[in-house]
Amino acid sequence: MVENDRIIEHENVNGVGLLLKVDKSSGSPNSRHFTISFKNKQNRKSWIKTSLFLAILMNIIALCYVHINLTAILIIIIVLSFLVFFWITHSVQSESLLIVPTVGIQSTVKYVIGREENFVPWSSVDDVIINEVIKLNRVLYYLTILVKTNQSSQDAETIKLMPLFKYTKPRLRMLETVYSELQTLLTEINGDHTAKGSGDTR
Repeated sequence: MVENDRIIEHENVNGVGLLLKVDKSSGSPNSRHFTISFKNKQNRKSWIKTSLFLAILMNIIALCYVHINLTAILIIIIVLSFLVFFWITHSVQSESLLIVPTVGIQSTVKYVIGREENFVPWSSVDDVIINEVIKLNRVLYYLTILVKTNQSSQDAETIKLMPLFKYTKPRLRMLETVYSELQTLLTEINGDHTAKGSGDTR
């Protein structure tokens, strides 16, 4: 594991190289922006494109040399179109986490085309934990935000789990880096608010 001022390199649970980039905004010194991306992103993208191109090429050759009916051709075209659509919309490039104290936490998943964003207001953040999950014969770790939600029919609050970095799947050591900074921010900001509210009023 190589750690610099801003970048941490490590492998994920599948042995794929990851890069964790930590940015601090000059306008808001307490804010943090964590981005986890694949280390060999270009090689990974080229390998996926090559595989997709070869699959399409082999199907075209099969259509030229094998006499099949129109229905089979339409099925092949539909399947190939679905594969292309799935690759474009579900191939994850990176995952990021933007933390702005007293405002909120925003997680972003960047795909080949488009992105998916999820925002949690600061008042709804209860805590952050590293959750242990047993999947088949492996133990996986997820950085998880505990989000407070109000039920419409009752006044009682419930806690919802919001796992982060589900697609890049970083190892525990990389998650601990994000966890420690996030936990520090939560403790400092919530502690300041508690201290300010506990003083004498005039």
